[in-house]
Amino acid sequence: MRLIAVAGCFILLVLLFTGCQEKRRDAELSKYVAYSNRDSAQLELNLFESRFHGKLRFYRPGGEIDSGEIQGNIKKDTLAGDYYYIPFGWGQKKRRPFVLLKKGSQYILGTGTEQVYMGIPHYIPSTISFQQAKYVFTASAY
Repeated sequence: MRLIAVAGCFILLVLLFTGCQEKRRDAELSKYVAYSNRDSAQLELNLFESRFHGKLRFYRPGGEIDSGEIQGNIKKDTLAGDYYYIPFGWGQKKRRPFVLLKKGSQYILGTGTEQVYMGIPHYIPSTISFQQAKYVFTASAY
């Protein structure tokens, strides 16, 4: 009798667990590249319904590379989150705000006034600008 009750509880837990899992569509890794004078940047991006994550690398003359991860939320055509990276020649990781605007098949890296609230960096919304962007990412196969 106990064996039947244990088996029934196990089956119930398995059904409950599989029924409560979040349904996600598979994200496809997209790669982008941008150039600005002698600098360049590579972006790897995974998009989900309302979230994104990926990797971002900035290359500057002299072999300087800033490399790290990005993550955040998607709101309409804007991706806003943070960039957690290791600056060239620096031993510790830093976190900075990060914002992209999707325009057609390109992504424009935005800027703004940075603010830290409860340890979380972000741009003050009224200061975010995509005008005169240093980096405009286009699809690549790098």
